[in-house]
Amino acid sequence: MTREEIVAEIRHLLATETRTTVLSNKLFQQGTGLFRGLWSTQEEKLAVMGTDLFRAAMARVRELQYRDADALREATRVLSEKFPGTDLRMTLDAPTVPAAS
Repeated sequence: MTREEIVAEIRHLLATETRTTVLSNKLFQQGTGLFRGLWSTQEEKLAVMGTDLFRAAMARVRELQYRDADALREATRVLSEKFPGTDLRMTLDAPTVPAAS
């Protein structure tokens, strides 16, 4: 994949992917994330990490994390009302079967 294709795919994912873990993994997963394809040296890595695109990607993942945390808080509140005195522990996990994007 060329640098231009990687950047286009990153932009596409930022505009369309709404699953936090899926987006984070596709962009940042060690060794396989799209951003990894934009550098081959430590200096290039630092340069990429300083770009608007990288900052926008980090901000989008953080935005989705906050959304997920809010949803979990609300779900926990509702369940606590339905089952008072119950010790609840809720988590969000990655899909067990990768969804097509």
